[in-house]
Amino acid sequence: MISLSSCCSWSVSAADGKLQEQLNAVQKEITRLEYQNNELDQKNAALLSEGSSVSGSSGGKGNQRRTEELQSKVMKQAEELVEMHKKVGEVTTQLAELTTQLRKKDNDLVKKDERVREATSQRKRLEEELDTAKKELASAQQTNQALVDEHQALQLAYNSHEVKLKEVEAENDRLRKQLMSYKVKDADRLNDQNEKFRSDRERQLKEEIEQATREPSVATATSKHSSDKKPRKGSLSVTEGSICPTTPLESMEVHDNEVSALCFDGQGNYMATGGADKVVKVWCWREGLEKLEAKCNLTGSGASIMSVQFDHQSKMVLAACNDHASRIWSIHDQRLKHTLTGHSNKVMSAKFLDESQKVVTGSHDRTLKIWDIHHKTCAKTLFAGSSCNDVVTRGVRGGIISAHFDKRIRFWDLRSATANEIALQGKVTSLDIFPDQHLLLCCSRDDTLRLIDLRQNAITATFTAPGFHVGVDWTRAAFSPDGQYVAAGSSDGTLFVWETFSGKVKTRKEHGKEIVTCAWHPKGQLFASADRNKRIILWRR
Repeated sequence: MISLSSCCSWSVSAADGKLQEQLNAVQKEITRLEYQNNELDQKNAALLSEGSSVSGSSGGKGNQRRTEELQSKVMKQAEELVEMHKKVGEVTTQLAELTTQLRKKDNDLVKKDERVREATSQRKRLEEELDTAKKELASAQQTNQALVDEHQALQLAYNSHEVKLKEVEAENDRLRKQLMSYKVKDADRLNDQNEKFRSDRERQLKEEIEQATREPSVATATSKHSSDKKPRKGSLSVTEGSICPTTPLESMEVHDNEVSALCFDGQGNYMATGGADKVVKVWCWREGLEKLEAKCNLTGSGASIMSVQFDHQSKMVLAACNDHASRIWSIHDQRLKHTLTGHSNKVMSAKFLDESQKVVTGSHDRTLKIWDIHHKTCAKTLFAGSSCNDVVTRGVRGGIISAHFDKRIRFWDLRSATANEIALQGKVTSLDIFPDQHLLLCCSRDDTLRLIDLRQNAITATFTAPGFHVGVDWTRAAFSPDGQYVAAGSSDGTLFVWETFSGKVKTRKEHGKEIVTCAWHPKGQLFASADRNKRIILWRR
């Protein structure tokens, strides 16, 4: 291949050779003309000397004619000499032009040489870049081959997991069928228990009448529930003291995003809140100051906080998180003590069990898990068959109650891992148990609150009101400490409070968005509600 520099040198050399030939020819022509000019000058001088000598020696006609001939030759030679001088001038002009062209060609040659050098430098740089690109291509090919090998390995692993998944689904179907058979057996057992309940109920009513005689401050009327399903006063140990929240005491933004969880501890010294900003905040309640003071922020969650609860000693806080885990923090040093992972979907509720030695969690992966905190392991998994939104454990002797999106409440026997069910008309969003352990409050997406008698597993009262709409699938309703009131928030920011005995309802609208959760102080003199607009409101009577 002929390089660019060789092509340029060849073209410049050819042009320079042509100009050099022309210059040589002109110089030869000038030399020839000068030689002829010199010869003519010599001839003219000879003729002039000859004519003068002839004219001096004789004056005859022959000499005169000879003289005229010589003069004629001289004139002719003079003309030729003039002509030669013209040609010399023309050739000199042409020589000057050729010299100018030669200089121009020399300048062009210098410029072309510079361009050749630049092109050579660029070629070297491009060759270096080409070598670098080849090395990068080789490295990329090696990386690509490694990725192809890894993809093949992952594909094999995926196929293996897919086979295992099919096996697990088959096992799940088998367990579901087995569960249905257990449910049939449990139904028969429940019928037997109902017979026993009916016989025990008469005995219990007699004992309550005798207790009412001894303690006149406690109302234990035994009238049967009415046709409109108002709760029986005999099912509640009523004590005066809980407020009906009517007056906002304090309103403040407590999180950077919506507040989704709220609770007081058992002694009433602390309140915990959790929200979509992935933080659990602990607040101190000062009775004399009547306001909340921030105590600490508990961090470490990877997603929104869906529920919070204190242990029975108010030393730890348990939270359910949307990152498929539950976490336990120490309030004293704000350290994350336990992270309970094992669910495959977001955890909606987590509660302490057995004096805070165990934890039960409910998840959207359709399972409940019981965790041993001491050993940091999952002790048991309960397959519910539907996404779980809330669980309660207080007052459930040896069992757990769970709320599900298939519109059912399940009552679990931990000894056999089986459950009885009650079907409602909407997705169940929350559960709360009255402290006397006999009544269960449930909230559902059909915009209704219901009371369930745990001794009979039957609905005893229904609470609803015009304008009350459950805003989200995790809306929480709450009992007052003395059982006189039940409360829940509506999707328009209105707080609804029903009297448990009469069913009368009172409303206040102070929130600007859906009220998600609410709770009474354990002494009953303070009420808190939280919404999706980062805000909580404390209420007084």
